[in-house]
Amino acid sequence: MTFYASFDPEITQYQQYARPPRQKNVCMNQTTTLTRICLLFLFLLSGVHGYAQTYSIETIPNPKTSSSPDYVSNPDQILSADAVTQINSILRTLEDSTTAQVAVVCVNSIGEAVPKDFATALFKKWGLGYRQKNNGLLVLLVNDQHRIEMETGYGLEGILPDAVCKRIQVEKMVPQAKAGNFDGAVIEGAREIARLISEPEAKAEVYDNSKYDPGKPLEDSGVFVVFLLFVPCLFAFRGIAFLARKRNPVADQIEKAVSQAKGRWVRALTLRMVMPLILGWIVIELRGPLSLQGWQILTIMYVYAGAVAWDGRRRRKNAFEKLFSNATEPERYSFQKASGLNNWLNMVVFPIPFIWQKILDNQVLHQMRNHPRQTSDGFALTKIENKEREAFLSDYQKVEQGLKTVDYDVWRNESQHIMQIVGYENVSMTKYERCDRCNSKAMHFTGTRIVKQATKDEEGSGTKDYTCKACGHHRETGYSIPVIVVTSPSNTNSSQTYSSSGSSSSSGSSGSSSSSSWGGGSSGGGGAGSSW
Repeated sequence: MTFYASFDPEITQYQQYARPPRQKNVCMNQTTTLTRICLLFLFLLSGVHGYAQTYSIETIPNPKTSSSPDYVSNPDQILSADAVTQINSILRTLEDSTTAQVAVVCVNSIGEAVPKDFATALFKKWGLGYRQKNNGLLVLLVNDQHRIEMETGYGLEGILPDAVCKRIQVEKMVPQAKAGNFDGAVIEGAREIARLISEPEAKAEVYDNSKYDPGKPLEDSGVFVVFLLFVPCLFAFRGIAFLARKRNPVADQIEKAVSQAKGRWVRALTLRMVMPLILGWIVIELRGPLSLQGWQILTIMYVYAGAVAWDGRRRRKNAFEKLFSNATEPERYSFQKASGLNNWLNMVVFPIPFIWQKILDNQVLHQMRNHPRQTSDGFALTKIENKEREAFLSDYQKVEQGLKTVDYDVWRNESQHIMQIVGYENVSMTKYERCDRCNSKAMHFTGTRIVKQATKDEEGSGTKDYTCKACGHHRETGYSIPVIVVTSPSNTNSSQTYSSSGSSSSSGSSGSSSSSSWGGGSSGGGGAGSSW
């Protein structure tokens, strides 16, 4: 007896059994079972696949919001990758030359929706075309309904009326779609559309300057950006820079001289308000002809803000030269180091050119302190290394060196027994001041003492105590304490005023409810549809 093996789909395991050798029936049963399994699998697969291919207005991918801002939405891969690339190239060239925007959408299914209504709603949601001319066009291909729809914006209805749209479909697209060549259908349709819109007369009719100049007239977004954002930022940056400056006598003197200069308010308003408006107007006028992008406009604003900050440095530099033109070289070194000409905020926000200028200023300071020296008799002097200079300093100078209030350099001519000691005061160190006895910058405030208490009828007095760390000299400075003012409590009840403000909500309408980067145009319902 011969044993046969069969596969039972219900038990999902092989069983051995004895059966008379009927080869034909066994083969037929196996074929029937496998056929049923395959049909069931294909039915389930087609059901899932068909559900995934049904799109609504909200779920159609917008090519302008994807990682690659193109013109073709092809989520079901009806078109090949090469065809999509070719169509994108045609439509990109068309927009660059005419500003007309054409979107192509190819999907397997939109469910029970009517393709014409679907195309109209999708056009409005995306806002195809630019708002002044409404020069947009939507080409929709729905595979399961065998339908092609074209939806035109107001600005294209004269160039692509319903009859022309129908002709393009019937002559260029439907025959190839019937043959299953969707690539050829859409490519030929895109070429014909681009040809008709690119005609010189048609191009002049549909060209929309709002693509490059959305701020016209000046009261629109261009002035809004320049005036409401850029101008206040310039004033705010000046205020922050003022607060962030070095606080010391030299920097304060320079700032005071700048603030008291003639025409300072005219200059401030010109640089921070009038010129930004003029610059904004120039940018708005040249945006279209020069095809300026957003990052380029921001770069122009950034460069101008840096130029304003540089002008502020220049004015502080001029004030410094006027204030300290007669200073000695050590004094000039100390004053320039404390001047705050290179504000740290400027160096952070505008590293070029302020860091470069900081490097140049440091080189000047280094040269002032280390250039070759000689005596009046012509004997050359050599600078002593810092670690060896302590032996040549007095006790007072050592204290100043330790407090970092004065930094000393020692120059010598050993053969002639000549020595020069040059001190560079740390002007920024305001904690210490000059001692009126030894003249060392080592006297500091140690506290206050009340000598006489103030009363309601008579002022009091006190003293501020200072001590020199170099020579130990003690100094007292008197000050008065104002009389004590006693205020009687008021029985007046303060009244409170409560104001109720009703909240109101304002609603605005825009050309598109989507956040896409299409031009924001609208459609009047023109276009045509064809079936294959």
